[in-house]
Amino acid sequence: MLYLAAHGSVCIPSGRQHVFMLAYRAVFGHVNDVPPGTAYESREEVKAAKLHKENEAGISWGRDDDGERAADAIVLNKGYEDDVDNWQEVIYTGAGGKTRNSTKQTSDQTWDNKGNSSLRRSRVKGNFVRVIRGSAGERAYSPVSGYRYDGLYMVVDDWSETGRSGFKICRFVLRRLGDEWQDPTSFEQQIRDLLHGRAQGVDGDEETSDEVVRRRSMSVERIVRKSAVTQRVKRLHDYTCQVCRTPLRINSNGTNYAEGAHIHALGGPQGGPRRRRQRSLSVSQLSREA
Repeated sequence: MLYLAAHGSVCIPSGRQHVFMLAYRAVFGHVNDVPPGTAYESREEVKAAKLHKENEAGISWGRDDDGERAADAIVLNKGYEDDVDNWQEVIYTGAGGKTRNSTKQTSDQTWDNKGNSSLRRSRVKGNFVRVIRGSAGERAYSPVSGYRYDGLYMVVDDWSETGRSGFKICRFVLRRLGDEWQDPTSFEQQIRDLLHGRAQGVDGDEETSDEVVRRRSMSVERIVRKSAVTQRVKRLHDYTCQVCRTPLRINSNGTNYAEGAHIHALGGPQGGPRRRRQRSLSVSQLSREA
């Protein structure tokens, strides 16, 4: 049996399967139902939330299901002078080739760099990449202080070119996914809980090995809509139900949970205008575990 060091963890290959410490597995997409817009005071807090694996490096990577390095998150904080942030599209500079606490290149970047090669693999594999913006980034899109999780992007292109300082840099284009991908909603959580509940059995006990396991197909139809207005109404009413005026506390920190719901239907079978005026919205409460 062969043991390999994997970014500080131990990898045990077994045929085509790889076993890694969970901390060093790449996690693509949202984590722990953290919604975009969540703010943090420091990189340490971002790491503790499992949005990014590093305290300083811009590119977070782990091992994917094939045991290869793949990036699952980046930080935009004006770490490199060639970065371009237009919110929907980011032109990101790779890692390496500069001294700590400097934005200027002092040597060439290479594709052998683990961060650069992992971000390129996520482009090839079509992995979702979390983007975290810091206060030093593009003023129009960055938080005033600390850091903010800004949702999911995809790496759509990469190449090498000469940067402003005259050295070779690795370049990546990331594009933001549509709004329907950005909010880890309770609806999706309910589907996950439903499927998990079926796996546990009616009484919540694990299935025994002699039980017959059957497959069941499930299809879900939902209206694809933008979430910006819903989030604004929730904040406006402090996540409190507009009907019964009762807040639903979900943990000891006093955090409320609310769902936005349209009073008027959205168009009909063929879709239609969203009619997202404030008076056509209410906030209802759903309970879930803290």
